[in-house]
Amino acid sequence: MFIPIDKNGFWVNRSVPTPSLEKVAGLFNQIRGETIVEIGSGLHGESSGNSILTWTQRTKANRIIAVDTEQKRIDEVINATARYSNVETVVGDGINYLKDFKSKIDLLYLDFWVGDREHEFPGTGRAEAYREAYRAAKDKLNSKSLILIDDTDHVDPWKQTHIVYEARTDGFTVLYVGRQTLLMRI
Repeated sequence: MFIPIDKNGFWVNRSVPTPSLEKVAGLFNQIRGETIVEIGSGLHGESSGNSILTWTQRTKANRIIAVDTEQKRIDEVINATARYSNVETVVGDGINYLKDFKSKIDLLYLDFWVGDREHEFPGTGRAEAYREAYRAAKDKLNSKSLILIDDTDHVDPWKQTHIVYEARTDGFTVLYVGRQTLLMRI
């Protein structure tokens, strides 16, 4: 089957990420995960999946950390998750947060935005930033862990371009690709 691509390189008739988020929540519980770190957060409507709500409602996480550069996005998370004591919010750069993170991560969810530099091939900036995020988190990922990358339904280079190769080299297996890409190491 062919997947039509629009003039900007995105899939036409984009799928919602909800089934993927729910599957990952189940896998997180199966590996007895404790900590989720979400880089790029907020509530963007049903078509975006609202991942933070999936993590709070469908996982047994002890700690769910939402990091975003925009206070507005973090305020959305705070308002939506006020009754959950296991949610922490951080306004700041996700890559720097990962570099300084001192605990182990069972699920790393990457959904942040980075623009391209002027005269750069479209998507290159995202591919490089996501690789940098992976490298910052790499030594903090548990031996049994998951990496979920959102918005991977785009032609390369894009968010998943460099991470998939490096994570596979580090022992992760790709479970699926599409609207989201899931990697797992067990």
